[in-house]
Amino acid sequence: MAAINPIGSTTTGATTAANPSSSMMDKDTFLKLLVEQLRHQDPTAPADSSQWTAQMAQFSTVEQLTNLAKSTTQSAKSAAMTEAVGLLGRTVSYLRDGAAVQGTVERVDVGSNGPTLTIGGQSGITTDSLVDVA
Repeated sequence: MAAINPIGSTTTGATTAANPSSSMMDKDTFLKLLVEQLRHQDPTAPADSSQWTAQMAQFSTVEQLTNLAKSTTQSAKSAAMTEAVGLLGRTVSYLRDGAAVQGTVERVDVGSNGPTLTIGGQSGITTDSLVDVA
């Protein structure tokens, strides 16, 4: 029976391009690997307890980093929305086809990629394309 490599070792394997989250290791995957390591360890040479402690510490770190990433993403979305709403009624300049266009922000739309603005009747303008706010 083949041994399962410890966490942190390098293995090769295919990743699914259609589902990027399947290539990421989450806490459930980590626990499954840990249980499999326990099930398939050699009873005549059990793993060192310090190794299990280190893996549990890694598990805790992975979980906290995942929580931090989610929180950061939510904060960034909230900040982008606040920024966009703050531009309502303001005169701004943005780039369209390489030229600066000026207009008043009339509307903010919320999409999956963040807020977009309607400026002078032109919709779908991201705050990243703004070059000046008056």
